[in-house]
Amino acid sequence: MQFEKNLTLMRKRKGLSQDELAYGIGVSRQTIYSWEAGLNYPNILMVKKIADVLEVSTDELLNGFEVDRLPKSLGDLKLTYVSEHEERVIYEELPNWFIALKPGAEVSWAIYDPVKDGYLKDYSYHIETLEKVRIHGLEGVEIEVKEYDENLTLTGKYSRYVSGSEEGIMFLGESVHEDGVRVFRTLKDKDFLKDWGYNGKPQRQSTAYLNAQNWLLEYRGRRQNVIRLSYCEEDGAILCEVFLNQKRESLFWRRYTRESLKEKLSGQKTIEKGVSYDLDYCCLTSRLQAA
Repeated sequence: MQFEKNLTLMRKRKGLSQDELAYGIGVSRQTIYSWEAGLNYPNILMVKKIADVLEVSTDELLNGFEVDRLPKSLGDLKLTYVSEHEERVIYEELPNWFIALKPGAEVSWAIYDPVKDGYLKDYSYHIETLEKVRIHGLEGVEIEVKEYDENLTLTGKYSRYVSGSEEGIMFLGESVHEDGVRVFRTLKDKDFLKDWGYNGKPQRQSTAYLNAQNWLLEYRGRRQNVIRLSYCEEDGAILCEVFLNQKRESLFWRRYTRESLKEKLSGQKTIEKGVSYDLDYCCLTSRLQAA
């Protein structure tokens, strides 16, 4: 990924105009324009100033969120419970996809298998929020998904269209390429609602959590306080937990299945509301890798 695209995406993700970024680092708007157009580039000291204003690392700014920079294994990642979180938490990303519902957001993440030696990577994704859309009168955003296999070969590219509001999130549609044709399904299609609706109907799912917890995450010699959210899917058969940084961005995620429903157990389990769940797999995002 090129620097100019990184700069544009991260500026928009921060919600800054070219004028506002220029003011923040002490240059003209024309200078920002020339950087984003790839006409010229800042020196290393200016890169550091840009990264500070955008609240990203210089590594993120220069290299972006490429899937091939994710680790081959989780290594020494450790999570420790600290306390209950007293306030309600609003999860502002698309659950299970770890991406904010605003243009310019971007993340890469990989899947790790607890049964395989050292959580070896299975496959990974690069996800980016593109333009705003309107589908059947409802406003949302387009989220482009690129899927890669364990050899980092691009195996699929498609888009999801998602609406987010204070009431929660709702899938509006999707598009895929089939034989050179872009094929759409929306919430007017029964087969789409079967996959992405709620009981076959278009309905918003709440992203407000009252059962949040405070945890300590340790990874590669670094420690940070995180917030754990948990939620069940498929009538309690599946348990998901996501760990957020203080900016409410996803860092790490785990998926469990109820022990009584599995033929083969990983040996790593958790108890939620008196029900025992066994770990299926984990996801680590590029935000944790770059932290």
